Amino acid sequence: MENKEIDIPLSKEEGKEKIDFLKSRKFSDFKIHPYYNRDSYIKHAVELEIIKDTYSKFDKIIGIFKRPAKHGFKYSFIYQLEESKSLVLCFYLDESPPKFFNAYFDYTNYDKKLKKKVQKWMKRQINN
Repeated sequence: MENKEIDIPLSKEEGKEKIDFLKSRKFSDFKIHPYYNRDSYIKHAVELEIIKDTYSKFDKIIGIFKRPAKHGFKYSFIYQLEESKSLVLCFYLDESPPKFFNAYFDYTNYDKKLKKKVQKWMKRQINN
């Protein structure tokens, strides 16, 4: 079965608003969603200490996407750590309290990947 979810790129204004939302909070302000520690193991092998260290490096954010969720949206913030290594931190920002739910490393060329995500979203918009 095909996955119908698609990453929606945020406008510059909405991206700034979401980064400002993160800046106004410490990582410890977020509730950790059970998905992160599913069955007592870390789903994508990113230790909480690495996440906490990276979280406040807002100048490293190179992309922000959202996907529909049960209550609002899931937001993914892409932090570029090295030329071909990024850390994606995922949050439910529309819930109260806001929740952190996932993190994973991505080892792809983000210029190409971001371009493909935007193109995929645009095609879906044209076809709807």
